[in-house]
Amino acid sequence: MIRKNRRVLIIGILATVATAFAAAIYFLFFKERGVNQGSEGLSRFKVETIKGEHGWGYNIRQDTTLVIEQKVIPGVPGMNGFATEQEAAKTGKLVKHKLDQGVFPPTISTHELDSLDIKYQ
Repeated sequence: MIRKNRRVLIIGILATVATAFAAAIYFLFFKERGVNQGSEGLSRFKVETIKGEHGWGYNIRQDTTLVIEQKVIPGVPGMNGFATEQEAAKTGKLVKHKLDQGVFPPTISTHELDSLDIKYQ
């Protein structure tokens, strides 16, 4: 009888430890990952504009790691950069928003460029 109770006690302790470990992993690695759910300040992605050979572009960084380097207007043929820094920043912000929402790859369509008033022709 004592052995049976001891076995049940050990199994209970192991189950409690395993549950605590799983909860700690969740909170450390997933809960605080910074996915933006409509709140500012949670995103780990940053947009920076860059001046390139063919016009303006943008970089997207996750913390300090370069994730996207976009030197030309996405979604249209050719090697043209954005005409202004503001156009590059607006498009970069849209890409950042998509990344925050978990969209990967964060493709940009001509319809989206039109809605941002980006000149690309």
